[in-house]
Amino acid sequence: MIAQHPTVVISGATGAVGSATAAALARRGARVVLMARPSERLDSLVERLGGIDNRVSQVPIDLASMRSVRSAAREINRTGGHVDALLNVAAVFVNRYQKTSDGFERMLATNYFGPFLLTNLLRDRLLGGGRVINVAAPSTTRVDMQRLFSKEQFDAMYTFGATKALDLMFTFELARRAKRWDVRANAFHPGLVRSELMSEARRPIRILARLASSSPGRAAQDLADLAISPAHAGTTGWFFKGTRRLDPPKTATDETEQVALWRRTAELVEMEIGGF
Repeated sequence: MIAQHPTVVISGATGAVGSATAAALARRGARVVLMARPSERLDSLVERLGGIDNRVSQVPIDLASMRSVRSAAREINRTGGHVDALLNVAAVFVNRYQKTSDGFERMLATNYFGPFLLTNLLRDRLLGGGRVINVAAPSTTRVDMQRLFSKEQFDAMYTFGATKALDLMFTFELARRAKRWDVRANAFHPGLVRSELMSEARRPIRILARLASSSPGRAAQDLADLAISPAHAGTTGWFFKGTRRLDPPKTATDETEQVALWRRTAELVEMEIGGF
């Protein structure tokens, strides 16, 4: 059962969808924990949403750094309170290969490895009815982990598409694993939303994205519903666009590949004993 003031943790809180969703949840009385890289933008968002007087707080995180992810998870775990929903909203797009301190390509780390590790480290805060919602896309990109680790084979659009496919595979495997902890997991496609996400993409892509994009407000309301509405209390393993269920691409639905991916990812991020 969702509490009167449910606690919702949002990564990527300063982005277009993240900030709009935070505002929607704050208006509904949720306790909102905003997670993003430390910045004046994050501080301003907390202040704009009413700060502690309106049950809004922040936990700085850099999802591209597994050390930062662990630190942020420890801060949330120290509170000991139940997390009713974790929204993995953060995403980046970069047009050149950038290696993180962990040896991962930056998009792969931020869009997939970081959220994977964060979710698993917050398991005990989510158990007993918690919800995990991974913002993804209906990517048909077939994942090749060897290519994703190769600087020589780097292609920005391929890598970005692969991270969205990875998010889907992660969601579906999480949904199966999390049942024993009474935790739900779903993926959410916000559609094309006006944001700074593709600012480094090639000019034709930027123009097309701008022309086809809409305000993040509608996506934010739908994401807030999935996070705290009683109507979705038992929903798990689904892929949504808005509040409508989508059929995921077949490239993301192979259970054997999902299991293998989970095990490989856990090794790569050096996940401690625990997790889902």
